[in-house]
Amino acid sequence: MNDNSYIIEGLRIPTGKLNGIYKNIIPEFFTAYLLKKYKEKYPFLESKLDELILGVAIGTGGNMARYSLLEAGFNQNIPATTIDYQCGSSLKAVLVAHAQLCANQSSCILVGGMESNSLSPKRQYHERDFRFQNKETFYKNASFAPSNFGENDLIKAAENVATAFNISKEEMQNWTIKSHKKANIAYENGFFDEIIIPFGNHKKDQTLKENLSFETLIFTQTKNLIDHTNTAHLHDGATILLMANKDFCIENNLKPKFQIIASAIAGGEPSKSPLGVVWSTEKLFQKYNFPIDKIDLFEINESFAVKPLVFMKHFKISNEKVNIFGGNLAFGHPFGASGAMNLLHLMTALEKTNKEYGLVSMGVAGGQGISVLIRRTGFQPV
Repeated sequence: MNDNSYIIEGLRIPTGKLNGIYKNIIPEFFTAYLLKKYKEKYPFLESKLDELILGVAIGTGGNMARYSLLEAGFNQNIPATTIDYQCGSSLKAVLVAHAQLCANQSSCILVGGMESNSLSPKRQYHERDFRFQNKETFYKNASFAPSNFGENDLIKAAENVATAFNISKEEMQNWTIKSHKKANIAYENGFFDEIIIPFGNHKKDQTLKENLSFETLIFTQTKNLIDHTNTAHLHDGATILLMANKDFCIENNLKPKFQIIASAIAGGEPSKSPLGVVWSTEKLFQKYNFPIDKIDLFEINESFAVKPLVFMKHFKISNEKVNIFGGNLAFGHPFGASGAMNLLHLMTALEKTNKEYGLVSMGVAGGQGISVLIRRTGFQPV
């Protein structure tokens, strides 16, 4: 474990639905909007920021982090990097920043992710690519593994995991309802007032549903085990964290809120990619010999409801410790920004409940997982 990587704070914009509030705004623009807020709050970033690192999964092409940095008016001498680790992109970006800070390669980094499903480019394989079909056919999802690994469609992977762990559709739908209910309560209590930056007249996630009922879900459900009633839909959004090492915090009188103390990435069977939350967390526990009962809260990505359910079942964790303010089923799942958003929500939950340790985990397309363990600095038990 390393004690030289700290999170000062995190901010995000409200999540937009597919073709919703950001339908005419390129992701570099709404990300630059968020970056400007940091620039206003921390003027020293103009001269002391070492790098901007952002995760993106589908993207509009090119080094989108660099575009966003320049659009926000930062010094052009500051470098920027874009990372693609699919829906784990922004959490992977956090770990890259963490590594650079711990190695003293950098001292201050802005890190996070962005995504726009609304403006996702039409993509087509080259005519000489064996996956090419015809000039009229575009693909929505990239191939995450060779065909000899079996069907690696994400919905099919979620179905495989739900079946293997005997998790019913009703359980998953009930988790969807709970996610929205918890999220609405968190909003009503003002728990996100400090971390969500309003965009125009929009102060709340466009994805959130009030009074969502089981009857509503089953009325619109399909015959499939995994469908829109237990799956996060397509969204737009951005989340950015400010990270620094210990010396930088001291020199600039910054009081970090959290410290990254452990992390792990893992691989597994592509056809069961939601299990990435289990694989990477198990690896973290084995690598650092950290007791699971010492962790106060968990934030498990909800691209599918099966993920937190299988996580709780495998590790025998109470649902009272998991996604206590709701998850991606309610807040949305803007792929490249989701990991950083999940981490930010975990930080908020630990602060509001006066807890010390939290773990965030994601299953990633192609059969991968990523987990990060954080500790609240200056923690004072009641």
